[in-house]
Amino acid sequence: MPQIVTDHGLVHYEAVGSGPPVILIHGYTQSWDTWRSTIETFERHYRMYAPDLWGFGLSDKERRTSFKVADFIDLIPQFMDSLGLTRVALMGHSMGGTTALGVALKYPDRVRKVAVVGSPIVGSSLSPFLKLMAVRAFANVMLLGETKPLMRAFIRLWSYLVSPTAPDEFYNRYIGNMRYSLDSFVESIDSLRRVDLRPQLGQLSIPAMGIYGTRDVIVNPNQEQVFRRYVPHGRAYLIKGAGHFVMWDNPAEFNQAFQEFMEM
Repeated sequence: MPQIVTDHGLVHYEAVGSGPPVILIHGYTQSWDTWRSTIETFERHYRMYAPDLWGFGLSDKERRTSFKVADFIDLIPQFMDSLGLTRVALMGHSMGGTTALGVALKYPDRVRKVAVVGSPIVGSSLSPFLKLMAVRAFANVMLLGETKPLMRAFIRLWSYLVSPTAPDEFYNRYIGNMRYSLDSFVESIDSLRRVDLRPQLGQLSIPAMGIYGTRDVIVNPNQEQVFRRYVPHGRAYLIKGAGHFVMWDNPAEFNQAFQEFMEM
């Protein structure tokens, strides 16, 4: 199990493939596994690194005192330093994409290009249910019990909206990734719902891409328009019929966009 040691605990990651490097950042309550199909498709062409953010997956949950988007932004350069990576392409899904944009803005010398997939530029674009997860009392109820039966039941019902063409894949992967603490569950989404990157995006001088699905019920698809408006020289795609997990719902179009991103 590959991992790095940081001042705030261990960070698990997967590294596969050969070629130009790209770091793939997962979203809220997910893990590196979000990117499994992308890695399997492109491992012969690119060197792909997929870390578990603090508080999620197999990364440390006990030694952290904060699980905010700002913390994840600072994690990525530490991760790069540990692996000897000086400047890379970044792609993030959902909260991971907001993190990737944050890294590009705060550490512009470390990022060659950046892409977001179903990511909020403005936190108010999150669904009302996601915003509720930032309320600790509500989160406590949803996560009651060793096996979290209420959360499992809700995710089963919601899976048909979240991933229209691959609901079982979403459900199984979500249940398999229920490895987070109450603090990471609450604090990360609480910080994400407060994000507004619009005032800073004019500073981006690197190639950028936004990929969104028309049937996304987690992040409002209008974020594709926001990306177009505020990201200088950015390319944006709104993929018909895809939900929040574009790479699962419409892999052919997503893979085409991924290839285009890597060649930018």
